[in-house]
Amino acid sequence: MLVSILHRATGDGMALVGLVLLIWWLGALASGPEAYETFLFFAGSPFGLVVLVGLTWAFFTHMMSGLRHFVLDIGAGYELDTNRFWSIASPIIAIVLTAAMWTFIVLRDGGIS
Repeated sequence: MLVSILHRATGDGMALVGLVLLIWWLGALASGPEAYETFLFFAGSPFGLVVLVGLTWAFFTHMMSGLRHFVLDIGAGYELDTNRFWSIASPIIAIVLTAAMWTFIVLRDGGIS
């Protein structure tokens, strides 16, 4: 049940928060260097980084849950132990993927600019 709720919540979160960020980013690109610098300032702030990490986690959580449902849709993984394992493993894998991605981003070229 929790994986299903997380799947819906992360999809909604990406649609709402991600859309706002995308529109802001595109507007900043179209408005010139000063507007883009303002966007980068807020995106690089502690609050902005929390939002970006949260969106990354939402993406990977939604993706792992979607892959789990895809496997179920083809008729595999309905055994209780298998289903329970993947419902626990999916959010854990999402956390690991989020940490790996942000580790790569921070270590690459000296971090976020």
